Amino acid sequence: MYLTLIGATIERVMENKTYQKPRGTRDILPEEQIYWRYLNSCAEDTLFGLGFSKIDTPIFEDKDIFVRGIGTATDIVEKEIFSISESGDDDPKYALRPEGTAGVVRAYIENGMSSWPQPVRLFYTGQMFRRERPQQGRLREHRQIGLEILGDPSAKSDFLAIISALEILKKSGFSDFIVSINSIGCPQCRPKYIDKLKEYYSKKLKDSCEDCQRRFNLNPLRLLDCKNDDCQKIKEDAPQILDFLCKECQDHFQDILGYLDDFDIKFLLDTKLVRGLDYYTKTVFEISAIGDESRKTTLCGGGRYDSLVSTLGGIATPAVGWGMGADRVIEELKKNKIVPAKIRGIEVYLIQLGKTTKPICKKIYNELKKSAINVYYIPSDDSLRSLLKDAAKLKVPTTVIIGQQEASAGRAIVRDLNSGSQEELKIAEAIEKIKKKYSRQKPAC
Repeated sequence: MYLTLIGATIERVMENKTYQKPRGTRDILPEEQIYWRYLNSCAEDTLFGLGFSKIDTPIFEDKDIFVRGIGTATDIVEKEIFSISESGDDDPKYALRPEGTAGVVRAYIENGMSSWPQPVRLFYTGQMFRRERPQQGRLREHRQIGLEILGDPSAKSDFLAIISALEILKKSGFSDFIVSINSIGCPQCRPKYIDKLKEYYSKKLKDSCEDCQRRFNLNPLRLLDCKNDDCQKIKEDAPQILDFLCKECQDHFQDILGYLDDFDIKFLLDTKLVRGLDYYTKTVFEISAIGDESRKTTLCGGGRYDSLVSTLGGIATPAVGWGMGADRVIEELKKNKIVPAKIRGIEVYLIQLGKTTKPICKKIYNELKKSAINVYYIPSDDSLRSLLKDAAKLKVPTTVIIGQQEASAGRAIVRDLNSGSQEELKIAEAIEKIKKKYSRQKPAC
């Protein structure tokens, strides 16, 4: 009897259980969607206009492409990957993508894009996943806009990548931002710098955090990426990699800075800037929105990765790209009170009263749709009052009413739901009036 009571109690508790979204994720509710649609629209308009094509890749990939591509001694691989185990498999084969570049490179190799006209210019949007401690601007599931240019070693592509990101931010409404930029050299010149960096840090290790002490041998360049306050102070006097660049890297970097100067783009030469991914070579950069000196928010980061394609099994292919944190961009839009243009909702609510008016209603509907007007028309037996109430609930500005009397006379009632005014017009006049008010060149969504 007692077991029966306990079982019944557990069952009731389970029935009343409420569920919440996983830690570090978010719901994007209808009133928020305007920002996401706006940002994606700004990105797509900009990038299609600059000759890029869109690509979609899976949100999970073979885990090894991230381990090999991003680097075993990075925070992402060591701490932040969401691994996926198949049934009965103790060694996870797959992982949710923590960033977009590795998946695009895998697609480039697998689909034979090296045989396409080079360079191949691609962009993507979508969710990325990192198992990190959630905080303001850093979620476990975040959305990203990304761009990759594969097949061109010249500084022109580095500049195109940077200017593309700036154009998206300008189109979104930002006016004040800065490009922080550095070169981290190539496999030929970087080893000499690493030796000098280790020589400097060997005398500072006891004052460094545990992560930096571990990275000293595993991945010394990551020492410059540490966010610990004490380590930031140590970094200030660290040697600069620009003093160790080979002639090719020097020339490449000077070409990029020349482009930025030519186009009057504000940039900060940050000689200690590195990125948190091991695949970068030569150029690295970050783009930040500037509110005041105490608040600088990084919105976009990227650089060149000339070795990644060959690391993942393809032929050696120079490449450059970036990732833009959509969540952060939208937070900055809100902070800067940048309000997106209102999304077009239903513009005309067409009311059919009686079955005999259906042919005229269909004619009006088809004519308005040809002009890309958003028309709501579903034949219904509901009363006029009920249908007007529904139109008001949907916040439709204009209704067109066709009753049997109007149909017989070849006329329509056009009512403005905002002002309450209405007029009776010939069908052709009603159509032209509405077209004049709402017509668009693009097809209605």
